[in-house]
Amino acid sequence: MTARPRRPLSPTAATVAATAIAVASIAGLAAPASATLTRVRALGDGASYLEDDSNALVWFASLVDYPDQVVLDLGELDHDAPGSLNESLTGVAGGFHARLDRAGRWGTAGLYVQEDLPAGAPGGAFTLLWARGLGKITVGLKGSFSSHFEGENSTEIPGHGESLYFHDYGASARWDIHDGLYGDLVYELVNVQGDATMQGSYSLPPQHTWSTWGARTRWFIALDETAALVPVFDHRQDDRQVLAEALAAPADQHVYRTAVGCGVNLLPDPDNLVVVSAEYRWGHELHDRLVDNSQTWDYDQSDATYEEVHARVGLESRVLPWLTVRGALQYLRLQNESRLSRGHTLPDEPDRWAEDQSITILTPITVGAGILAGPFQADLVLNARWAETYGTFPFARSPQERGTYTGITFGYRF
Repeated sequence: MTARPRRPLSPTAATVAATAIAVASIAGLAAPASATLTRVRALGDGASYLEDDSNALVWFASLVDYPDQVVLDLGELDHDAPGSLNESLTGVAGGFHARLDRAGRWGTAGLYVQEDLPAGAPGGAFTLLWARGLGKITVGLKGSFSSHFEGENSTEIPGHGESLYFHDYGASARWDIHDGLYGDLVYELVNVQGDATMQGSYSLPPQHTWSTWGARTRWFIALDETAALVPVFDHRQDDRQVLAEALAAPADQHVYRTAVGCGVNLLPDPDNLVVVSAEYRWGHELHDRLVDNSQTWDYDQSDATYEEVHARVGLESRVLPWLTVRGALQYLRLQNESRLSRGHTLPDEPDRWAEDQSITILTPITVGAGILAGPFQADLVLNARWAETYGTFPFARSPQERGTYTGITFGYRF
């Protein structure tokens, strides 16, 4: 029988990512998961291309594979952030998985709480999970609540304030076709509520939308006893009214992001794992200004495209019964193009536009370790970093060429 790569080399702490949000700009669109991805980040940040308990909040049906554990994430310490330790530490979180009965008839439940996310991300998340096996099909459900509050004076949007609430509902199914082939399917729908104002200029009427959603799938295909192929497809969309920074005004937002990728898991022996993956992401963000004839403005439309090529090679090796070491090398190419435009409003007034393009190539290196002491587990990662967006819907990244962060997670299995 061909073995499935369900379990990692050693028990690891589960993720507290997935604060359900949709976002307001291509540099700040929500984004997965920004919590206890300690082991996954040490292997190059490709969570969907390997089995790990961090996937419980991304591929909900996998929750049944990682029952009865508690996790505490001390957050990420940004070594280059100015200010106090409290200002440098973000993403403190905690949660647990537990079978509702020992026989599994009532399934497995999970609870996660996350606070202290980086600026521009939601102000914390409360997430409930449930999953249960039904023969060859395992079903999973997720409900998550997060909020975003912002009020400041800035060059882009003077005297603005935002209050947004995100309710994310997800359903997942895992289909075990046979011992060497299984797949995950996920659909998420986000209810967005809130409003936004700009002092002396505009206000965004109260929102109550159901137009933010995502769908994804991945498959584990055993090639032989030591290798598995993992194709992944992910599409996310966000259509609603927002306070657009590029236009400094309320606007209709139409955003999508699609990703396709493929990975290979190699397990030459029980103590060593190699994960190789590559993916291509592309997206489009369009903002059409909500016209107010009593005001003047520079531009009435913001149009941006985003492309990313991301390849990674990760290695995990158990060197002692209690010590596992990890490392990864990544290649990341980011390309962002944006255009601001305004049609003429007077017969003798020309059209107005501004264009910008950026291409960044990064080769981050990560190292990490896992320490196992009976039911206790500690995971550490030291990561060369680029600035990321956070939350369930990662539409784009903003490149940052310098900086490192450290993440530490503690887990206990009962």
